[in-house]
Amino acid sequence: MRYQQTPVARLSKAAKFLEQDGEWHPFVGEEGVWYRVRNRDVQRIRLEAGETEELLRLVDRLDPLPARALREGFREELRFVVRDDHYLLAGMLLRAYVGWDMLATAAREMNVQLAYLGGNALRCDIRIDEWSTEAVTRALVLARACARVAAQLAVDAREGIPHIPQEITGLLHAAVETFMDEIGPLRSASPPDSPHSPEQTSLFGEE
Repeated sequence: MRYQQTPVARLSKAAKFLEQDGEWHPFVGEEGVWYRVRNRDVQRIRLEAGETEELLRLVDRLDPLPARALREGFREELRFVVRDDHYLLAGMLLRAYVGWDMLATAAREMNVQLAYLGGNALRCDIRIDEWSTEAVTRALVLARACARVAAQLAVDAREGIPHIPQEITGLLHAAVETFMDEIGPLRSASPPDSPHSPEQTSLFGEE
């Protein structure tokens, strides 16, 4: 599924056409797209091939994500899939640079997988072991941390500044701590869900 979140205030006059009862409603003119208004935010879900409306029951547990966790507002859609026994924030793109494999090694220890797509693009997939607002927020923080460190290392690579793996690990942890401090304490209003349940894993198309 693909998830998008927008503050109601940003929609201006269009907001008056939204049902604001906290329930899911089909998005007019877009098949397979649903929305609900909750806590002054519009949560929008785009179902992908093989996914059904039952998926909305899982997303019921996802409160609107903290605005500070969303890089540039994350106005683009976020993609979530189930792989094996865990959820995945999938397909985040980073810029490749010479020596990116050391970043990949450091990120792997934090449940992040980087893969080279060709050209100057890296794909970033982040493992989420439970379905909760807190866990999804932490995945977004990891994505932001990887993007920031990758950008810094790309500049250093062009300027011939070397790094050892321990330095890169330290940079990642520092970036995560910085972003988490910006967000503040995380509280999930809904209990976490694990993808081990057959009922839940069937909601996503496997990748």
